[in-house]
Amino acid sequence: MSALADLEIALRQSQAYARLGDSHVHRATREDSLGIIKGRDAITAAWVAEDAASVTIDHDLGDMIAYTVNGAWKGHRWVWREEGRILREVVVEDRGQPRTAPPAHPPLGELRSGQGQYAATSEPILPPDWPEPARAIATHLHRIWNARSFDLGAEPWVAPLVRALPDATVIFERAIVVGDTTALLWRVHGHDAGGQRVRLIGSSAVVGDVVESVIDHAAMAAQVERVLLDYGASAEA
Repeated sequence: MSALADLEIALRQSQAYARLGDSHVHRATREDSLGIIKGRDAITAAWVAEDAASVTIDHDLGDMIAYTVNGAWKGHRWVWREEGRILREVVVEDRGQPRTAPPAHPPLGELRSGQGQYAATSEPILPPDWPEPARAIATHLHRIWNARSFDLGAEPWVAPLVRALPDATVIFERAIVVGDTTALLWRVHGHDAGGQRVRLIGSSAVVGDVVESVIDHAAMAAQVERVLLDYGASAEA
């Protein structure tokens, strides 16, 4: 079992929050689809707010783990390290519960996903350190998600996501390959029918032909419902 998997179990089941002092650097950050928590103290406070729960590690790839909590909902956790300690983590969890909406902000409609710099190409744009064994999977998923080639086969939630965000584009961020398991971290940029901009983080674990993907649907709902600032009204005030 990796250190990350062991830490996940200790935090969720034993609430061993003191371990965060050794596992994370002081300036560590945690990101999910609603924003970024900055600092180890803030990350610790977020863990303290969690209830004790049972957790099963479904996939352990060292710096990426996939897990099931209370046998009910799934999550994926990715980490980046500095001298062995966690500097940054990205968490994707689909708890099926309402999420607090992010603060109101400007419309952010200046970049349209799927157009211009985000236009779908025949091959995905991948980071330079992308592992070669993960290239074929990324290409396949890119052609399904970004080129809308649903005839290639897709997970059941992909088409509904595209219907909800018609210009949605998936951008690949990181991949880890361990044995016969490949994990991919990706982001979705798009707008709903009303023009509300939505940005989500997703994660997939692929074993053979089986793909397990997680995306925070509750965070998506929170973003769609958030209030946009009206610059005109602010100026008049």
